[in-house]
Amino acid sequence: MSELDRQILKTIIDTAHDHYFVVNADGQVLDVSPGAAAVYGMTREELCAANVHDLEASGVLKPSISLEVLRTGRALQMMQLTATGRRVVAQAHPVFVAGKLECVVSRSMDLTDIQLLQQEYAVLQQRFTDHLRRNSRSSELGGASADESDWGTVGSARSVAEQTTHDAQQGRALCEQAAREQAECEDAALELGELQVRSPVMREIALLLKRVAPTNATVLMLGESGVGKTAFAHQLHRWSQRADGPFIEVNCGAIPESLFESEMFGYQAGAFTGAGNRGKAGLMEQAEGGTLFLDEIGELPLATQTKLLKVIQDGIITRLGDTTTRRADFRLVVATNQDLAARVEQGQFRLDLYYRINVLPVSLPPLRERREDIPALIEQHLSRLNQRHGRRKLLDASLWPILMRQDWLGNIRELENWLERAWLSAPSDVIDSDSVKTLLNTCSTNNANGLGNSFGFSNEKSNEIGVNDSFPTADTLHSDKSLSAPAAEGAVAMPVPKLGPNETLKEGLARIEAQWLHEMAAELPSTYAIAKRAGISQPSVVRKIKKMNR
Repeated sequence: MSELDRQILKTIIDTAHDHYFVVNADGQVLDVSPGAAAVYGMTREELCAANVHDLEASGVLKPSISLEVLRTGRALQMMQLTATGRRVVAQAHPVFVAGKLECVVSRSMDLTDIQLLQQEYAVLQQRFTDHLRRNSRSSELGGASADESDWGTVGSARSVAEQTTHDAQQGRALCEQAAREQAECEDAALELGELQVRSPVMREIALLLKRVAPTNATVLMLGESGVGKTAFAHQLHRWSQRADGPFIEVNCGAIPESLFESEMFGYQAGAFTGAGNRGKAGLMEQAEGGTLFLDEIGELPLATQTKLLKVIQDGIITRLGDTTTRRADFRLVVATNQDLAARVEQGQFRLDLYYRINVLPVSLPPLRERREDIPALIEQHLSRLNQRHGRRKLLDASLWPILMRQDWLGNIRELENWLERAWLSAPSDVIDSDSVKTLLNTCSTNNANGLGNSFGFSNEKSNEIGVNDSFPTADTLHSDKSLSAPAAEGAVAMPVPKLGPNETLKEGLARIEAQWLHEMAAELPSTYAIAKRAGISQPSVVRKIKKMNR
């Protein structure tokens, strides 16, 4: 490196707003930027003479990000608390020469500076308000007979006010920039990966999960289909101490009931007809040292619920056809879009298992309740589509407000589906309202068929169902009269089937369900189509039909 290059590099480090550390492979500090002294409570010379092992042990760095990078060989971001009581967000990167880690370069941003900027902006605002108030009071006292000296006073006040306004505008700009930098730093500290979290409620959820990630506590993800439960489960795993272990995802609604136990617990050779000669480890065993994610846990068969409860309580796994027990070593994360408490009342979910998995319930709100996340989700998925198809398409500006207003009843999954269809339908590299008009009309048609419509460009009332002002009583259900709503324009009158003379509500619901399944089986080509129409999984449809035919 030439002397000029050295001087340029030194000037950059000396004048940078962020604070820089350079540490060699042994942890010895090679250089720091001058501003680091105030943040870490030591002079530049003292820091350069120190080793990060000693700095961490003495509490100057809590923790030392450079040490973590030296241990792992990977770039990291983390929040630090310094001995001077300052909070900083630090980023560190390893430097390899010929495949060998030679040093670590880290930079940190003092969040305390951001808070001071915000306080200074508040002071500037107060100064401006005070000057305006004094100016107004002077005008009232002087009235219309103000002489030249009065005008000089007012002019002076106006000059000060204008200067204060200018200062306030500068302060506002600085604070807005600082707020953006703080958000970026928080994102870096959270290490959100591919999660697109912009709304306050989702940031709170992310912070909560980041706090509990180092523990082995069971997490129950709740929310509508498509809100991102699987993505958060993956991120929880990456944040945890089991990040280097496997992440085993199981869709409880996609495995046939007859195969569920062997898939979950594994089996010994010859345990049943068709079992392999060498046996097989179940999904629980495969999750050893990692995370087991049970999606759609509400679809778990009752018999398997009992065995899962035993695994959670005793911490052991027994394969089918085997007497040997194996230790269960995994972090359990479960998810559902169902009301498990209601399923407990219906006798379809074990109460004791419900208590076992409901340790830390996390409810993810639907996309319509956190619209701040929509732009980032759109940009992320468009980027994926562009990369997948080798083209660079953009959304026309006129579409953004339309997409922001939609309810997205299918949440992120519906948004991504719509974007992909729009991407494929657009003839040019700009996706505009003309190229997706057919898609919007298709959504309206789907709504009329009961598939939902989050756009509402037409058939606005096709999904409205009339409901009586009063809740129907048991006598009303057994009567010959059908219940219907006042015939509002576009509303659909929904007759309520009557119960038999000695039929309970549970029996009546089962009969109505069976009748509906019979009708759908005659109308639709497959159990997958029935499942789509019913809004449940295909294995659930198969189980219901089998139960109905017994």
